Amino acid sequence: MTFLKNNWEKILLAIFILTAGILRFYHINRLEFFTYDQARDALFVKRMIVDREFRLLGTQTSLPGMYLPPFYYYTIAPVLWLFRLNPVGIDIYSALIGVLSVPLVYFVANEIFGRPSGIFSAGLFAVSPLVVELTRRAWNPNTLPFYILVAFYFVWRYFKKGKTRDFLLAFGFYGYCLSLHFGAWTLIPLFVLIWIYGAKRRLSRLGLLGGLGLLFFFVCPLLIFELRHNFFLTSQAKIFFFDGGHLGVKSGTNIIESFLVSLISLFAILTSGRIFVGYQAPFELTGRLNDLFNLATPVSVVAQKPFSISFQWWGIAILLLVIYFSFKFFKEDKLSLSLIWTWILWGILASKMYSGNFFFFYYLFLFPFPILFFGFLFKKLIETKKIKIFALFVFGGILFFHLKTTTIFRKDWRNLDDLTKVANIIGNNISAEDKFNIATIQRDKDRWDRNSVDYRYFVESTKKKRALDWYPQDYERADYLFIVDETGEADVLKSKIMEIETFKPKEIIDFWEAGKGIIVYKIAKNDHWD
Repeated sequence: MTFLKNNWEKILLAIFILTAGILRFYHINRLEFFTYDQARDALFVKRMIVDREFRLLGTQTSLPGMYLPPFYYYTIAPVLWLFRLNPVGIDIYSALIGVLSVPLVYFVANEIFGRPSGIFSAGLFAVSPLVVELTRRAWNPNTLPFYILVAFYFVWRYFKKGKTRDFLLAFGFYGYCLSLHFGAWTLIPLFVLIWIYGAKRRLSRLGLLGGLGLLFFFVCPLLIFELRHNFFLTSQAKIFFFDGGHLGVKSGTNIIESFLVSLISLFAILTSGRIFVGYQAPFELTGRLNDLFNLATPVSVVAQKPFSISFQWWGIAILLLVIYFSFKFFKEDKLSLSLIWTWILWGILASKMYSGNFFFFYYLFLFPFPILFFGFLFKKLIETKKIKIFALFVFGGILFFHLKTTTIFRKDWRNLDDLTKVANIIGNNISAEDKFNIATIQRDKDRWDRNSVDYRYFVESTKKKRALDWYPQDYERADYLFIVDETGEADVLKSKIMEIETFKPKEIIDFWEAGKGIIVYKIAKNDHWD
């Protein structure tokens, strides 16, 4: 009994880490989710490893013509090489970072709020369904919560202790986050203020110049690309934000209402969200309270499964209690509360200055902070003796709710074997000298995929046959087109998808069955037969 009393946090942490591992690694080797973004990134990294085609640009953002720095690619390159170009390796990397986030959240929450807040934060991070789904998949933003939390921790340490090392580590980890998702870029004004604060506090020259140098290092590939390509990215940003009118509050939007929607969603979805597979909600975060309280808010679109999510009334109660205890204990935890609230409120406010389509997963750079507040709240609740037992039961009930509603045991129809079977058919029926391309008629209409990038990755990586790129002109140039008909029922010569219409097919040369109703067609174009 004494052992349990003295080590209950460590025991629970071990259980939470084990649970997080099971939830994130369950059947991860099936590669059941490998769509456009994952396949595109894997393809670029494969070309870096095998073909020595190194890149100055990272992933393309959902903002047209704009790219992130390439350090995510250079991070996963050793992983893909280690797994012999099997993209399951990148999923495993993402899942591992997700599991490591549990002890990280535990450590940071205990540091900034004191024990035992960390165990409550760690428990929620381990089982929250949205967090679990996002950390099971290879995708550049999915590791952002881990790295942004590390950056925040060193910011907190710098304000607390004033050490140059913490200042540099904060800027270094934040600089890396700029390669993971453009949402992290909205925090630049905060880091400018942190730098100014350091200058006023007479931080060493090494710290001040080093902080700027670290940020410069992480964005310099984009600057080099700009110099080599006549400031292409700058011109694209000007066209999109200024000429396209995407900078500023969206027309017809009540900014206060929209701000509240984001704040409520951020807390309620992470603490009480229940995932439904399929589009049961608007495609984007609308910013209207009426839509929010329909209890179905979209959580993710690009490169993820089509999800809708509902939250429970107690998710809002948690937010209200966090606000109440933040005021009540502000003097006691002034630094921690000030920094976290500044981070959250600024992140949400900055997002309102973008008037384009906005999706909930854009807030990945804020995900750790409601979870830290969750630990802070339950620490305060169990310190109140009258409700300690009740609070522990509530915490256990929340964890049980999340475990009960997880979606990880749902089996998808397509997996790694299907992708490789199709790749083998294509690779075995085309020569390396032929100009060919690939298109897919999808079975899942709501799967975010295009240009058959998923299948072409395996054709290139396992069969060493490189299709032309996936722009319209590349389909025009191709002599042969392989069509992967996942429905098994399409009239492929009359299909209206862009790739086939651009190719202008004339005749089916051959076809093969790949199992599960998938048929692969090899098609020649008009001018090939004329």
